[in-house]
Amino acid sequence: MKNLLFALLTTLSLAACNLTQDVDIELPDYAGQPVVECYLEPGQPFRLLLTNSYGFFDPFGLDSNFLDKTLLQGALVTISYDGTTDTLANTLIPTFSPFKIYNYNSSSLVPSTVGTTFNLNIVLPNGTNITGQTTMLPKVPIDSIVLEWSETNDTSARVLTYITDDLSMDNFYRRLLNYASLDSVPEQDFLVSDRLNTTNKVVFGTGYDLVEGDTVINSILHIEEAYYNYYESVLLAIQGNQNPFAQPSPIKSNVKGSGNPLGIFTTLVVDRNTLIVKR
Repeated sequence: MKNLLFALLTTLSLAACNLTQDVDIELPDYAGQPVVECYLEPGQPFRLLLTNSYGFFDPFGLDSNFLDKTLLQGALVTISYDGTTDTLANTLIPTFSPFKIYNYNSSSLVPSTVGTTFNLNIVLPNGTNITGQTTMLPKVPIDSIVLEWSETNDTSARVLTYITDDLSMDNFYRRLLNYASLDSVPEQDFLVSDRLNTTNKVVFGTGYDLVEGDTVINSILHIEEAYYNYYESVLLAIQGNQNPFAQPSPIKSNVKGSGNPLGIFTTLVVDRNTLIVKR
């Protein structure tokens, strides 16, 4: 009993002490970088978003000047492929479902020929440059979508999505699952590599959380390793920013040049299927 009382008194006395101490950490000045996002989708116009990066502690107000502060305008942007060079006009264009904005666009459509190599060149207003390269991948189609009703609760269903993977090469995928519309927050959004696959059949599933009348949008994106690494590093950076004890995670970009850029220039080859849950 005396030992317990002594322990309690010791704990209370420590709690009464001020054990916190303010520490001033001098952070180096952050120099903003140009950020490139360019996803080439077969049959869609060439579109690119070029922005300025912010420091972690920089004010980031969504005011009337937000676009002017964020968008990097006045650059010369070209994409070359198969002896053709397209110049992207510096025009702000939104797209819908899902909503995105781009500030460099071309009316030309991205060719779907597998193996086509695309070269990006950007000359920034200060004279520095950004370059990148990507290659068109083949589409990996959705083989089938199977709807299964629960044996214990016949009002609940799940969806199984099957694809065939080519084991003769390393493949990378991004799996997206939306309910209701593409603008909804994805129920599933993750990256997959086939490096450990022992069979060419790949299946993605849901839980038994669907009911009759639900809309299920399956998307399978065949992606380059560069995009796999980039998107994975973005997710790790987001997690790191939410945890003060986490190790900082650098963004793994595939663009380079004297402009000291961040970002991604890649092809996205998507197969998408929309299913209405019904018996």
